[in-house]
Amino acid sequence: MPNSAQTRRDPQKGKNGFSNNKGFTLIELMIAIAVLAIVTSLALPSYRTIIEKRQVTSGAEQFRAFMSSAQFESVRRNQPVAVNFEWNSGDWCLGMRTHEELASVTCDCTITQLANASACVMDGELRVINAENLNYPDVLQSASTLGGGDDNLVYDPIRGLIVGNETASMQFLSDDSSYALNLVVAPTGQMNICSNDSASAHTVPGFEPC
Repeated sequence: MPNSAQTRRDPQKGKNGFSNNKGFTLIELMIAIAVLAIVTSLALPSYRTIIEKRQVTSGAEQFRAFMSSAQFESVRRNQPVAVNFEWNSGDWCLGMRTHEELASVTCDCTITQLANASACVMDGELRVINAENLNYPDVLQSASTLGGGDDNLVYDPIRGLIVGNETASMQFLSDDSSYALNLVVAPTGQMNICSNDSASAHTVPGFEPC
C-alpha cells in the first residue's frame, strides 16, 4: 500500500499538478509595453487637440463673461459703465468702472491704487482681470482692439447699448496657433464668439466662422 505522504499533491500546485503562481513572462511584458506605447502615441495627438481647442474657448468665454457683467451692472445700477482694455508689450488688463455722469465714465485698468480717481473701481474694489485670471494666460493676442483709440467702451444703462456705436474685437489663439476664436462686441452690446478660419488656424467646432 503506497504511503499517503508520498502521493499527497503539492499544495502549491493545482489539481493537474501545475503551479497556481501568477505572473508575466519577459515576452508577455515586452508585448504589453509595446501595445501601451502604440495606444499612447495614437491618443496623444487627439488629447493635444482637445487642449488647444479648450485654450481658445476658455479665454473667449471668460472675456465674454466679464463684458456681460459690465453690461448687466450698467442696467442694474442705472448708471453708465466703462470697460477699459490696455495692452503693453504683451501685458494686458481689462477693467470696469461706473459713474453717475456719462462724461466721467473712464478708467485705467493698469492702475492698482484704489484711491486713484482713474482706477477701475466698483464698490470699493478693483474690477480688473489680467493674464493671471485666465485659465490659459497666453491665449489673448496683441491684435485685440476695444473701443477705438481710447480703449474704452461705455454701456448705456437704459438699453445696454454701447455709447457712440463703438465696437470691440479680440482674438484668442492656441499655443501652436492651430485654433483661433474671435470675440466680437457689436454696438448693440451683443457679443458673439466666432471661429477664426484664417489660413494659419483651423475652425473650432461649434462656432460659426467669423
